[in-house]
Amino acid sequence: MKYRQTLAAVGAGLALATGALLGATPASAQTPDAMVRAAHFSPTTPGVDVYLSPFSGEGKLWLSAVKYGTVSPYFRLTPGLYTVALRLHGHAATEPPALQWTLDAVGGRAYTVAGVGAGTSVKGVVIHDDLSTPSDGTGRVRVIQAASRAPTLTVTATQGNQVVAKDVTFATTSPYSTVKSGDLSLDATATDSSVSTTSTVDVKSATVTSVLVLDAQGSGITIRAIVDSSGTANTPRGPVSAGGGGTAAGMPSLGNDRSVPVGLLAMIAVLASVACVATFRLSRTRG
Repeated sequence: MKYRQTLAAVGAGLALATGALLGATPASAQTPDAMVRAAHFSPTTPGVDVYLSPFSGEGKLWLSAVKYGTVSPYFRLTPGLYTVALRLHGHAATEPPALQWTLDAVGGRAYTVAGVGAGTSVKGVVIHDDLSTPSDGTGRVRVIQAASRAPTLTVTATQGNQVVAKDVTFATTSPYSTVKSGDLSLDATATDSSVSTTSTVDVKSATVTSVLVLDAQGSGITIRAIVDSSGTANTPRGPVSAGGGGTAAGMPSLGNDRSVPVGLLAMIAVLASVACVATFRLSRTRG
């Protein structure tokens, strides 16, 4: 009788542990990844290498030779605190970075990390991106003002004279504006009217678009549109290799350990061993 009671208790414990094994969801699986991309918005700065690392870890190369006006695709990133650093392209990772700042990546949110400004006023910023899907028939648009030749400018949609962004200063980003989907003719004009440009942006239904205003080659300013999100079709390119070396594509994310807790596996192993011993002794008692 004693062995039967022991076997029953062990069996119950084994069933409970197995159920926990099958039903347990790791904390990393419960928290969605953050999304991050890098951009270069400093017209006076040549190409840079972008490094990303856990806040207390060693910086690893993420993106190489990023030039003015470039915006990378989004990459997945395990939530946490990170250090972003920029070095002039080709400079060794052991050299002090030209810029360094922090990113507090929250799961389920999206960020653009960028160097912005000109001359001695270049700084590193974290731009918060809203990739939630706009309603059908509309799009969400914002202006990233990276044109040093227009210290302050206003961007207007000529259809209906809708102001998309008003008095946006250099090295800043405007709030989002909701516009009707379709061809959007935009006029970007400096407050002092010294420079201006126009461009047509194709805003598709349920998309989010960043309108970049940049210094044009030679003189003047130019507009370029980046589709940030296109409904459910927008997915990150891949995980960021922050701390694993190399570049981002194809490298595992930090902290994405989907394995079963070691303690739970050990408990199951012990219970299974006890069950085997109890079964053996019970069979000998019956014999």
